Amino acid sequence: MAGPTTALTVPRRAPAAGGLVGRYLLRLLAKPLLATLLVVLPALLMERLLRLFDLLAGTGGPVSSVARLLVYLVPHYLGLALPAALFIGVYAVVARLSEHNELDALQSAGFSLGRLSRPFLLAGLLSAAAGVGLYGYAQPLGRYAYRSSFHALTHSGWNGRIVPGEFTRVGARATVLVEARDPAGSAFRGVFVRERREDGAEVLTTAAAGRLLANPDGGDLLLELEHGRQVAVLADGRVSTLDFAGTDLSRPVAVRLPGFRPRGADEREMTLRELWAARHGPEPPSVAPSRLDGELHGRLVRAASLAVLPLLAVPMGLAAKRSRRSHGMVLAAAILVLYQQALQLVEAFGDAGRLDPRPAVWAVFGLFALFCALVFRRSHRNPAEGGFDGALAAIERGASRAAALVPRRWRTSP
Repeated sequence: MAGPTTALTVPRRAPAAGGLVGRYLLRLLAKPLLATLLVVLPALLMERLLRLFDLLAGTGGPVSSVARLLVYLVPHYLGLALPAALFIGVYAVVARLSEHNELDALQSAGFSLGRLSRPFLLAGLLSAAAGVGLYGYAQPLGRYAYRSSFHALTHSGWNGRIVPGEFTRVGARATVLVEARDPAGSAFRGVFVRERREDGAEVLTTAAAGRLLANPDGGDLLLELEHGRQVAVLADGRVSTLDFAGTDLSRPVAVRLPGFRPRGADEREMTLRELWAARHGPEPPSVAPSRLDGELHGRLVRAASLAVLPLLAVPMGLAAKRSRRSHGMVLAAAILVLYQQALQLVEAFGDAGRLDPRPAVWAVFGLFALFCALVFRRSHRNPAEGGFDGALAAIERGASRAAALVPRRWRTSP
């Protein structure tokens, strides 16, 4: 006699968002993200390009120097465009999926909002990792290179480099020629220097060897010469001659050359590793410790902020289905600008020594991350009513009232 049969129930496994759907969402994200970067970055560079052309017209420098300056500015403006591109990309994808009811279909198939957001969170984490390299290394190096090239453009085109076998014009009064140099570029052999001083004297100096050093008392450079002769033709026609050897009895001759200061005098030109070493090194730092702390932790916070931006962009994209997209972008811009201004205010107080910037900047980031997480959690639990519906409705009512105040003849096209 057959016993009773028992029905076996196999638990339904939720589909993995990291598979086909995840790749589909990442492909959708790549298009608006790259498009925003390609629009915002050239727009920011164009504004600076016009100012550089005005400078070029006044100095008479080569056009190639302006192109080089723009290249050095790319990391700075990329750091401004990357958060906007990431937010707009996630916002546009979610708004499109929600508007075409694709998001509802995916949720009906077993995909929760949290699982659908994983590709966007992955993009945020990758952007944060790229932000560490961008804010921590590319921007400070690019900033110093820009300032150095800008100094070269405004000081007769000299960038601190002396090419062997070529006459190098240094500033408006000196010309340098060297026969050879060491691989490091700071020691030379066979040096010839011609100077025109402000009093009208002309000085010719030849030396067997020389070294290019940074002047600790200022931003210029010292060309220290050894084993040579200096001939000075004074304005009244008199000639004086000086032989020097560079020994203890005969000190070497130092020629002052206008040059840009070494990198590191400004904390914004130091990399993350250099900021940490200057703050915790055995020698006292040349920059105030509070400025070093504010710069170091401010860069880390800006990179970490990229990881939480998708938590804010997803609820904004969901709310776009129930309101105009322009209203959502206005509200998002206001939130991000307020967050950026709060970070800058905390860093300014830290630079002034009024507070410790380390816990302050992380506290601002913590509040921003908590706000994004709570808004995302509310949208995840109740997709029909987003966290920004009330704010967007208020913006829409305000826009309608403002439009009603505009005279009718101004609202009609001619």
